[in-house]
Amino acid sequence: MSLLHAAAASLGISSNTLVVTLAMAAVGMAAGVVGCFSVLRRRALVGDAAAHATLPGVAAAFLLTGSRSLPVLLAGGAVSAVISLGLLVLLRRFTRTREDAATAIVIGVSFGVGVALISGLVARGVPGSGGLERFLLGSTASLSASEAVLLVLASLVATGLVIAFAKEAIVVSFDPGFAAAAGWPVWWIDFALVAITAVMVVVGLPAAGAVLVTALVVIPPVAARQWTDRVGVMLCLAGVFGLVAALAGVVVSAVVPGLATGPMVVLAAAAVFAVSLVCAPKRGLLAMAMRPKPSIMMPPEGPRERSRS
Repeated sequence: MSLLHAAAASLGISSNTLVVTLAMAAVGMAAGVVGCFSVLRRRALVGDAAAHATLPGVAAAFLLTGSRSLPVLLAGGAVSAVISLGLLVLLRRFTRTREDAATAIVIGVSFGVGVALISGLVARGVPGSGGLERFLLGSTASLSASEAVLLVLASLVATGLVIAFAKEAIVVSFDPGFAAAAGWPVWWIDFALVAITAVMVVVGLPAAGAVLVTALVVIPPVAARQWTDRVGVMLCLAGVFGLVAALAGVVVSAVVPGLATGPMVVLAAAAVFAVSLVCAPKRGLLAMAMRPKPSIMMPPEGPRERSRS
């Protein structure tokens, strides 16, 4: 703690601001990297389903343990997120429900159950239940130093796993048939990617909440995709964009009192995407507008047309 206070004093900011900055920077960077393969596999809504399904787990963990410890609550959220993803797989595999409809069902039901449980606990005045609603929209201002360290470590582990198994993830994402023919466990690799995304969503709960955390996993990779066709470069850019958005959101919320950090981070990420959409060298709107349009060539005149003329 003394080192934390000393570092904050040297930067001219409060220790709480430094804690929030470090946690948000790590979460933003990791969310951008982890979300790349969800975007490439067109499974962005799977992360949304996992995010909304964390609320019942948070409420259940509090009811079972009576503890408001962040690791306990996040563990409950992770369990419920994995269960919801399992239900999503079962709906897609054993029913005639389409993937988008199954995802919408899981999102709606799990989020409704979570809101009902949390609001019911608060309304009944259950001791210690006050503040659980912060998982809806996030509450970075209430992060302690130990909780920030937990978020940083979890973010670094998730990022390290993605980088370590990037080759396998790339092959499974673009050519699962080749991976299966080569004897790779395609299903397990695919499940691992989904599980890492779910874990990253859970880690981002204190920062942005269940409603907004999916944006941290989706927007930076989509913005990075505008700039490159190489997966390695996309991973790096998505991490940088997530980091920049997190730092910008923290700065704005610190300068302007009353603005929550989570929404500001999401808006900063949206601004990064807007710039990428307009200014990217190949896919940007400016580049497409400046690209010469192909001229329409008339077919050469045939012998029959010449004879008629």
